[in-house]
Amino acid sequence: MEERLAHLREIGSLFSHDGLHDSQTHLAAPALFYEQLRREVALSFRSTVNFSAIKIIFEKNLNGENSSKVGAADILHFSCELRALTRSEDCVGRLGLNECVVLIGEGEFAAKAFLSRLQSSTSLSVNHTLRISLSMVTFVRGETGLDLLNRLDDAPLSTHP
Repeated sequence: MEERLAHLREIGSLFSHDGLHDSQTHLAAPALFYEQLRREVALSFRSTVNFSAIKIIFEKNLNGENSSKVGAADILHFSCELRALTRSEDCVGRLGLNECVVLIGEGEFAAKAFLSRLQSSTSLSVNHTLRISLSMVTFVRGETGLDLLNRLDDAPLSTHP
């Protein structure tokens, strides 16, 4: 299981002073991400357009290297490349040390196109030092945001070098 940021009190200041962004990556902090998730659920109840969530886990690709930890430079490069691949209307949240979740608000087709871009992107792997794992779920009418996140956690991960 991924290590969640909310449980790491000893690390210090994880979020910017506005409390909305992760101070290291400038991606959405969990509080902002969960608020955006709540909004997407409410919007999906009122309209016919569903949204999708894509989980991205990045781990050190151990090609003869001693360290199994992802370094700060790798995290920064990864988050920069991820922001470059997403649209401004997509919400990219850093929910774990090595875990990001992207909310795509234009239905399953747009999410699958984005997933395909992620799978074919070589820049996310930071010169092949990271192994990227992806999973995706689409909102089902009647479920809560927590239900969606639980399904996302249970979804099988596909690994990409």
